[in-house]
Amino acid sequence: MKILVISGFLGAGKTSFIKEMVKKTGRQFVILENEFGELGLDGELLKQEQSQNKDVDMKVWELTEGCICCSLNLDFSYSVLTIANTLNPDYLLIEPSGVAMPSKILEQLNRIVYEDISLIAPITIVDGRHYQESKQNYPDYFQDQLNTAGTIVVSKSETFTETDFQAVKKELKFANNVEFLPSHYSEWHKEQWLALLDKGIEIQQKNNKVNYRFFRHEAQKVDPLENISFSSHHISTIDQLADKLFWLTSGLFGKVARVKGYAKIGGFWTKFDIVESQYTITGCTEMPDERIVVIGQQLNHQAIQQLFMC
Repeated sequence: MKILVISGFLGAGKTSFIKEMVKKTGRQFVILENEFGELGLDGELLKQEQSQNKDVDMKVWELTEGCICCSLNLDFSYSVLTIANTLNPDYLLIEPSGVAMPSKILEQLNRIVYEDISLIAPITIVDGRHYQESKQNYPDYFQDQLNTAGTIVVSKSETFTETDFQAVKKELKFANNVEFLPSHYSEWHKEQWLALLDKGIEIQQKNNKVNYRFFRHEAQKVDPLENISFSSHHISTIDQLADKLFWLTSGLFGKVARVKGYAKIGGFWTKFDIVESQYTITGCTEMPDERIVVIGQQLNHQAIQQLFMC
């Protein structure tokens, strides 16, 4: 499960952004809502979106018992682990209250990260029309949201020009490794949305200072599928065939994904397959010719041919 914290001051448009992200990416999400107060209005909006759009794979989990940035609030960590162990979604989106400190949230999350739970670089939503008020009236909260951001998104900017975006960027104080997106998210392609989910974060602490390192996940190299096809063999009994199929599933000849073939053994036509490391052998009607096909990755062509010829 990958965890993404989406922060932003009160009224910045976090919920609208999340609704759009869920629709545009087509991924499976659970959304952990934490609102300041007892009434979960944003949570209700997300649930309404879920009920109206059946194509959206989204579940909403709400916390209203105080702010999740409180370091003593065990309910938050418990909720995250419960979601991971019971729902196990591809992604958990955390939408904290607008007056939360994302640095405290990341500190808690970093304690429960293990091989099945990882963190995505946080996104901070900045209200393109009213950010100055938040910056002036609540400087600590506002700056903490910028300090923890891996990506900054400017909301309510549908009519902004390039000059407008640059003016906002100039007024914000953030690290050089933070990505500032100079366009409204309604204009983004699917690839731009998915790129947000592919950006990781490493939290480094030294001498009582916390640094955030952001990185892109390298695309995992996948070896191409290849196949070997031949028609001659030296198989005289079903037991010999079973033995050879067994060795093909051992991994000694490469990553065998599939084997299929027809052969005349002991005067009878035989069909055989390997699927998901399990082999089957059955009788079949007469075929035009004998043929064996091996499909997989990193196959040892010479050794496989020798296996069927010995």
